Amino acid sequence: MFFAGDVAGRLIGMNFLRLLVSIACSLSLLTLSSCAGTTGANKPLEAAEFNQYTDSPIPAEASVWLLAGKQTRPGPTIADAANRIAGRNRRERLYQAVDYVWNHFRYERGLNSAMLSRTAEELFKEKTLGGCADYALAQVALFRAVGIPAQVVLTANVAWMQSYKKNDLVMTTGHVFIEVYLENRWYLVDPTYRFLYPHYDRTSKSYPRGEYFVMRGNDYWELGLFDVPTLVDIFYAHALRFHRERYQEPAYAIDGLLAL
Repeated sequence: MFFAGDVAGRLIGMNFLRLLVSIACSLSLLTLSSCAGTTGANKPLEAAEFNQYTDSPIPAEASVWLLAGKQTRPGPTIADAANRIAGRNRRERLYQAVDYVWNHFRYERGLNSAMLSRTAEELFKEKTLGGCADYALAQVALFRAVGIPAQVVLTANVAWMQSYKKNDLVMTTGHVFIEVYLENRWYLVDPTYRFLYPHYDRTSKSYPRGEYFVMRGNDYWELGLFDVPTLVDIFYAHALRFHRERYQEPAYAIDGLLAL
């Protein structure tokens, strides 16, 4: 969950809290790989298994998500990373792109407050991530660079929204998913857990593990999100409008770990 980070304190009221809210992985990442699931039922695909997947042409409504936004415009560093990926289809390139980010980037807790402020190209140059929102941004930029339509989906945690109505000092909690177009339909990627959900319903606002839809888009800047306080304010407003009965836990299967 990309808001469950460190808050320096609540000593001087809500204005200070809003400025210091940090976005970080719910698993308190020490390294990026510590977020990967390890259950036997979700074993990584073998390289030969990618042969069973055939790409259909990308439809016009999905091809628009191949275009970079202001924050995800590829520079030479992203282009270099994309040139290292040569999968036979979009699914294999997706797996290789996830592996690239996990193997070449490191998590730095001190960068949490800088979330949303850096471009994807800056993330690739510095090879540092300040939490799961940065991690999703790096992945979505690389997915597009290797020919996979993709967009970010921001969600708010249902339990947090319920708690916030009773106590407005409760730490903001949410997540970032990525939608990707593989073969002939959309799939959902959880970049924190490296899960690929094959039976994804884009019309539903309910997301796995108690998350509820807030917004989707090309990148954070295209959504008007340039800093953490702006996003926190949007989540506060969303929480006040939310009703618990709207959420139904989706019964999505997990198509395996995004690992090679």
